[in-house]
Amino acid sequence: MNLQKCLIVDDSAKAGTELRDYITQLPFFLPPDVCHSVTEALGLLRQKSYSLVCLDMHRPGLNGFDLIGSFSKHVPVIVTSTNAEYAVDSFDLGIVDYVLKPFTFLRFTRAINRALSVRLTPGSQTGYPFIFLKTGHTFQRFDYADIDYVQAYGIYCKIAGQQKIVAVNDTISNLENVLPRQQFLRVHKSYIVNLSKITSYSYRSISVGSQQIPLGAAYRERFQGFLGLLGKKSDA
Repeated sequence: MNLQKCLIVDDSAKAGTELRDYITQLPFFLPPDVCHSVTEALGLLRQKSYSLVCLDMHRPGLNGFDLIGSFSKHVPVIVTSTNAEYAVDSFDLGIVDYVLKPFTFLRFTRAINRALSVRLTPGSQTGYPFIFLKTGHTFQRFDYADIDYVQAYGIYCKIAGQQKIVAVNDTISNLENVLPRQQFLRVHKSYIVNLSKITSYSYRSISVGSQQIPLGAAYRERFQGFLGLLGKKSDA
């Protein structure tokens, strides 16, 4: 496995250390580079290749938007800030997530999952085909290919696959955002399915093996549109 390399740009030593500690807890990252000045950041970007940049937007005397513009378009950027006012303009520049300080490790892992899923495009050799989700007090790896479907369970979710069901500490809306959208589709307010695991479908339901999953009216048109993109045609 090729490990990911991250650059942290934050003029606060305390915030930079906290981010570094978060990233070192993730098994698919090398120890990150941390810098506190723009000059140092630009120098590192010229010398090294990074698979992720974590950027503090609130930087005295510097337009953070100009700094984002200097990054390679292929490098996912997570912006961290104490102020939400930069969020819209940052997303317009193509960042993958905007995280308000102070934030928890769980919130940061959601941003990381979004960043990695952006890289999971067809033919990509740099993305990882799995996600880490919190189950109880630990983070467990789930391979996308092993997930059959996701079912909402209050403020939690159940992930079904490999003939077992595991409860994770996340909502279905959050999982809809972090799972690769070319592979997973929400088909009901309570269900997300792995498109590759669908064995049959009708106007009102989808079969994933022996499991019958309801197809919500609000999601039906989108589902049929995805099937069209896959070269399939609904006869319902």
